[in-house]
Amino acid sequence: MGRIRPNFGRGVAGLALSVGLAVVVAGLAPSSARLGEAGKTEAVATQPSSDAPGAVDPKPSGLVVHEWGTFLGMNGSDGAALDGMYHEEHALPSFVHARSRDQLRLPIMFLKGETPVIYFYTPQPVQVRVGVGFPHGIWTQWYPQAAVVRPSLVEQAESPDRLRGGRICWFADVIPASAVPKEIPRNPGGLLQRAFDLPATSRDALWNFARDVDAAFVRTIDRTQPAGPAEYERFLFYRGLGQARLPLRAEARSGGTLALDRDPTLGDGVRHIFVLRVEDGRGAYQYRPALRPGEEVTGLIPPRDKALPLAQFTRAVADDLAARLIESGLYPKEARAMVNTWTNSYFQSEGIRILFVLPQSWTDTFIPISIVPQPKQVVRVMVGRLELLSPERERLAEAAVRDLAGTDSARRQRAFGYLREQGRYVEPIVRRIARTTRDDQVRTLCRRLLLTEFVTELRATIHHAGDGKRLNTEVIQLRAHLARVLREIGLAAEARAESVALWQELRKSPEPPGRSEAGDPGALELRGAYLEAIGDDGRAAETYARRVESYVRSVKPGVSPDALAWTRDWWVGRAYAQCLVRAGKADATIAQLEETLSRSNPVACSQGTTGERTARVLLALLLDAQDRRDRASSLVLRP
Repeated sequence: MGRIRPNFGRGVAGLALSVGLAVVVAGLAPSSARLGEAGKTEAVATQPSSDAPGAVDPKPSGLVVHEWGTFLGMNGSDGAALDGMYHEEHALPSFVHARSRDQLRLPIMFLKGETPVIYFYTPQPVQVRVGVGFPHGIWTQWYPQAAVVRPSLVEQAESPDRLRGGRICWFADVIPASAVPKEIPRNPGGLLQRAFDLPATSRDALWNFARDVDAAFVRTIDRTQPAGPAEYERFLFYRGLGQARLPLRAEARSGGTLALDRDPTLGDGVRHIFVLRVEDGRGAYQYRPALRPGEEVTGLIPPRDKALPLAQFTRAVADDLAARLIESGLYPKEARAMVNTWTNSYFQSEGIRILFVLPQSWTDTFIPISIVPQPKQVVRVMVGRLELLSPERERLAEAAVRDLAGTDSARRQRAFGYLREQGRYVEPIVRRIARTTRDDQVRTLCRRLLLTEFVTELRATIHHAGDGKRLNTEVIQLRAHLARVLREIGLAAEARAESVALWQELRKSPEPPGRSEAGDPGALELRGAYLEAIGDDGRAAETYARRVESYVRSVKPGVSPDALAWTRDWWVGRAYAQCLVRAGKADATIAQLEETLSRSNPVACSQGTTGERTARVLLALLLDAQDRRDRASSLVLRP
């Protein structure tokens, strides 16, 4: 907890380039300048000027376009589709554009379109217009900046229960890697990356895998910012949420049952079906070449006795899936990029899941794409992913919710630990239990849990934001978070009991709980949690602020501000803001911090005093709580 430090910074400003490269980039700039002005509402770009389409030559070209992505859904043991599928498994880099946080918390969604990336291959520079629709959903995140993202906040507010008609459009310059002088290094983080100003990421960020291809670079202009800065990548990225369901239904009965819809857009059906079972550090899978529309098969969940150690299982299934993706039309580097991006999520997360390749005819109907000029070839390989709840997992989850209100502290801790282990799926599971339980107390607890940050936080807190691997959490930290959650769901007596037990543990620690900010950072975190759990939000906020300051002090002045950006995803930072909101002190504290910063150096975030840098971070945390994302980003990412 609090040790996640992904590098969320933007790339270094362009280095001096050779004349050949400068000519290529300069030659593309005029067309992008004609994209027109795009206003900004809640981080969503609006329609560009009417002359934008004229910048793109509609004649057919030698362009080749490849795309891969995942559509994620979840089924109960009886095959019912579960809602609440809006959570992230690991944080996206902060340079990714997104709708406001409130627009991302959409419990009515059954489907998550994850990480579609579009690659371009061309022998010469070309200007393209790319549009992707989502008739049964909306696009929520994207990079580089798009010219159009619909529906807007106002349009979405008109029908919040029917979020559909999504549309995203880019006007982009495509720059083939062959146009770059050969003497410029192409290794990640080398001169080529900095020259094109690819936004910087941490070394272990999953985002990096998608860049490890031979595709061209893309360049768009961000007209939502003053002066319209250019943004570069090796692909177009977007992500969305849908109210539709995947055409494949999975049930736990008969050893695992799969049934495919009778849908004309499915053509001959889905292909390359992998049924995976990961439990207790071991994994097994079964493969089926195809499933036809209307067909139903049973007995597909692999038995436990076929399971392999996780590392061996991961290598085997990753190689197998990569080969099937190549067979489906992806280039080898693209297939490996997809598999590497999702290795932890696909192969190492506990549970039963089904992976399958959707036919392009289905994809073209479900999320239709338009590209001008017309490409010579378009390959779209979308993997459907269904998480299947077993009856045992549902039973354990219901028991865990019940035990949260029990009198036995050890059972409460085990229950909380089990729910926390569900990660991004805790909300769909709690929603499922609320509908299926016959216990009124459990149903009430489920409803209360669905109002807590423990359930509704967008990003799962059990995975590293950079590489997606699971985090280890000490028992005493879990107890602290349990106490906070118990308070939030109205179990004041139980919260106080856990807090008292926590306090006793703290008194045994090398650093006494009453020590000042110079004391042990971990003790400060736990003291803050204790105060929050007993309802003393004011003192809890003060303690969390001291913990934030102790971290800021550990970051040497002059170090990249990226080292501070991760605090926005740190539970301590979020808890600080929430406590001030509950105490009714958020607005007054924002005013005080703004006053402090009005007297500080503009570059104080990275080079000023500890107090100035701490003020920026604390202000960013409070602005995040008010969903003022852009202002918060400018505070912690300012060079």
